[in-house]
Amino acid sequence: MADLTSIQADVQFNWAAAERLAAELRTTADVCEQQIPHRNNIAAQAEQEWRGAYAEQFTGRMKICTGDASRLAGAMRTAATQIDELSRLAREEQTRREKARQWEYHQKHQGLLEDVKEFFTGDDDKPPIPDEIQPPPPYTAPLPIAASRG
Repeated sequence: MADLTSIQADVQFNWAAAERLAAELRTTADVCEQQIPHRNNIAAQAEQEWRGAYAEQFTGRMKICTGDASRLAGAMRTAATQIDELSRLAREEQTRREKARQWEYHQKHQGLLEDVKEFFTGDDDKPPIPDEIQPPPPYTAPLPIAASRG
């Protein structure tokens, strides 16, 4: 019989925690983006009467703040999507292990008649062939680009 010792352990993955984390990242990204128009309205009110070098600096910094918030929200959504993908892959691996355990159990508990049948049909001692695994692309994050805060 094939050596299937690696299938005995379940995949060590906390699906509920991954789901909560992905949901929290998406919610936080939404909150972050919802702040942009509100803060821009407040800034626009301040800029109406503000003049001089500090007004220009304030306008520039508000653009940086808006860009940072958008990039941060996008990064949180990307991370949530990656967590979803890793969770899906962990579930698929768990399913493969469970199928292999079922096959192994069947092999250990089948009767003599099935042994003889498998001997003549050539199906004996062949574990199930799992579905092909498509590894995810490597997850990387772009380097943060710090805008001039002069």
